[in-house]
Amino acid sequence: YPLVRGLFMSLYRWDMASPPGEFIGLGNFANALTSSHFYMLLGNTLQLFAYGVLLGFWVPIAQALVLNHLRTGYYTFRFLYVLPVAVPSIAFLMTWMYIWTPNSGLANAAMGALGLPPQTWLGDPKLVKLCLRAPGLLGGGMGILIYTAAIHNISPEVVEAAIMDGANAWKRTWYILLPLIMPIVRIMFVISLTRSLLAFDDVWILTQGGPGYASTTLVMGVYQRAFVQSQYGMGSAWAVLILVLTLLFTLLRLRTMNEESM
Repeated sequence: YPLVRGLFMSLYRWDMASPPGEFIGLGNFANALTSSHFYMLLGNTLQLFAYGVLLGFWVPIAQALVLNHLRTGYYTFRFLYVLPVAVPSIAFLMTWMYIWTPNSGLANAAMGALGLPPQTWLGDPKLVKLCLRAPGLLGGGMGILIYTAAIHNISPEVVEAAIMDGANAWKRTWYILLPLIMPIVRIMFVISLTRSLLAFDDVWILTQGGPGYASTTLVMGVYQRAFVQSQYGMGSAWAVLILVLTLLFTLLRLRTMNEESM
């Protein structure tokens, strides 16, 4: 119902006083697709996705592969990696807001200890996207459970045969474990892509899209159009376009996955 309702609203210059207002057909979509602001926010969203892949996507994969070779403490470390999931996201993000605080944050304290000049971090348009995705370097979360489960589903006979052939831990990881969990990695990549296109919570809490529009995402653009500027028809059109983009990126990636598996 929300999807159909949003599509219906996107065809009108929606008037809350006397809905639905003036019918303008695809006018809202035309305005969005010819707006430089829309493409700027799309660029921000894709850059945040790229930083997420560069800084965070591979980390739980590496952690799961390392955990697989631990002889003692496996369950303890796995529990510690998953424990942050139980922490409310707002508390996690507020901790990082304190870390990036220019005046008294830990990041600038570390910079000072290294003899480097302080930075404004979230207040710097050149650094804000990097700062938003830097927490991904910690890894952990549900991703590590998924990857460890995928590794445990690998037949022990395959690993034992590699050991008998003289393959060390590195070779077993690179030539056996990683290729065999690659289908799960590809699926997680698609999920990561769709989540990045819908990024809102962490960006809103840490920067509210600033400085300026340096970290404003497409979903935040929908929020601003609909609930700040009261352009509900335009906001609905943006939401429909995000849905279309998400489906296109997902289908493209799934198609390439099928081609790679053939």
